[in-house]
Amino acid sequence: GDAVSEVREAVDFLRYYAAQAQASFTNATHVPLGPVVCISPWNFPLAIFMGQVAAALATGNTVLAKPAEQTPAVALEAVRLLHAAGVPEGAVQLLHGPGETVGAALVALPGIAGVVFTGSTPVARTINRALAAKDGPIVPLIAETGGINAMLVDSTALPEQVVDAVVQSAFRSAGQRCSALRLLCVHEAIADHVIEMVQGAAKELVLGDTANWATDVGPVSDKGAVDGIQQHIQRLKSSSKVLLAHDTPAQAASNLIAPHAFELQQVSDVAQEIFGPVLHIVRWSGDPLAVIEQVNA
Repeated sequence: GDAVSEVREAVDFLRYYAAQAQASFTNATHVPLGPVVCISPWNFPLAIFMGQVAAALATGNTVLAKPAEQTPAVALEAVRLLHAAGVPEGAVQLLHGPGETVGAALVALPGIAGVVFTGSTPVARTINRALAAKDGPIVPLIAETGGINAMLVDSTALPEQVVDAVVQSAFRSAGQRCSALRLLCVHEAIADHVIEMVQGAAKELVLGDTANWATDVGPVSDKGAVDGIQQHIQRLKSSSKVLLAHDTPAQAASNLIAPHAFELQQVSDVAQEIFGPVLHIVRWSGDPLAVIEQVNA
């Protein structure tokens, strides 16, 4: 299901930027920059890859596309489709390899007119510094990075609607979305009921092979991700109230991590983004604006 949604998102990107290109040709609102480097992530290997490339092409630029090293085949097939559709081979060139070598070399190339990057905040800062150190005109950087996404639920909310949104956002795609819910702030008047429903709904999710249509939560990206997420889970088990945690079934596919949820005392206890199916929950009362200020901080 997540894969089908991603294909649809990729199509949406293509249609959107095609429409933007037609409008710009009519109104002459865009001026091409030149060669643009597009560095995309593994978690949406088709949609984000295609969105970056389509945006650069639609504004008249040529593209040097560097997909994540974990997902080279998806990018290869995407570029083949673009070329088959009539995009000149020289206009979209695919360059595989690690970010620290191939990605860094592309950013450092003389003549690069722009960089589009989706990934971690530290890497985005590294790219920004590298571009700022270059001689000549300022090279634009468009960076979409991570964060701790929060949902604020007040006492008037419909619990069924809240729980559906929470489970979909926090646990689908195994929590491996930059848009995934990381922090649920729920009013104390309905917190017990909502938490109980989240627990029940999450336990109904099916873990396993994503080739199976019955699967709700597939594996995380690789063994390194498993190790990192498990370290965070162990830390939270020792410092927070465990609301949802269970071992991965022995017969399940490798790199599976079941949905987890922990109750924290305050928003500031959420120190960093965990890129996996791990939800933090905080109760609140009083002025909602104060809670929003804490989240923004």
